[in-house]
Amino acid sequence: MDCDGKVRRVLKEPQLSGRSRATSETARLPPPDRKRNTGGIGTVHILDFTPHEVVALKPAGLASELPRDPAADSLVQRLAAQGFSGLRLVHRLDAQSCGLMLVARSAEAAAHYAQEIAARRWHKWYVAQVALPCSQAEQLVGAHKSYLKVDGSSARVVRAGGKPSFLDVALATPVPDVPDESHLLVQLHTGRLHQIRVMLAHRGAPLSGDVRYGGPSGRTMYLEHVILAARTFGSLDWRVRLAPAHPDRVQWAPALSDAVDARVRALSAALAVDGVRS
Repeated sequence: MDCDGKVRRVLKEPQLSGRSRATSETARLPPPDRKRNTGGIGTVHILDFTPHEVVALKPAGLASELPRDPAADSLVQRLAAQGFSGLRLVHRLDAQSCGLMLVARSAEAAAHYAQEIAARRWHKWYVAQVALPCSQAEQLVGAHKSYLKVDGSSARVVRAGGKPSFLDVALATPVPDVPDESHLLVQLHTGRLHQIRVMLAHRGAPLSGDVRYGGPSGRTMYLEHVILAARTFGSLDWRVRLAPAHPDRVQWAPALSDAVDARVRALSAALAVDGVRS
């Protein structure tokens, strides 16, 4: 649906690579390597784990990893405190972002997922809250390409010399009770630093609260990784994961909830997955 509640077909069928035959039957999973005292730090919600990977829900405000201070609070540190060892990040979320993260637990799994990401086989969907009324935000629906260059800890759009970066905006819906802001359902095809934030800001739709890229101050940035479809290490079976409701999720319009559910169903059907992990 668009901002006026009219039905529009904006979600494209997924482009598949590799084996599409898969199963999602729940296996009996082994426990983490050992139980540890978390030392008072927070725990993270675990959606799924095997000896080779763990899928967790990263809360907003938590770094994915802090390699310069491995003992500092981060997603990797919390997973280690919850008993998972051999952790290797294959992708990251910004500290302000929340949602699904898949973390490898072996070098072999990390290499597999790195190859899958490089081949753009992952299906990644996000919800972003932008400082733009829905009537204007819906003009962003469609495919977008930019060239991004990293300057220190930030990124910017350049005409030449940057890395090609791709995303699709599938839907714009109003934010309940916030008339001057919108939610965008975004499919991310490449994973550049701050890509969604930079590309949307460049198109006049900065994330609300994202002052680094021109968003209004005094608000909390909301960017959530809500759907992840990936082939598992070893079996190459597809798994579709949907982020469950959690405290960092803001209220969605019914049209957005319906669109996310529809995308999960479409992915599951196209990838021959029998069920969804959430």
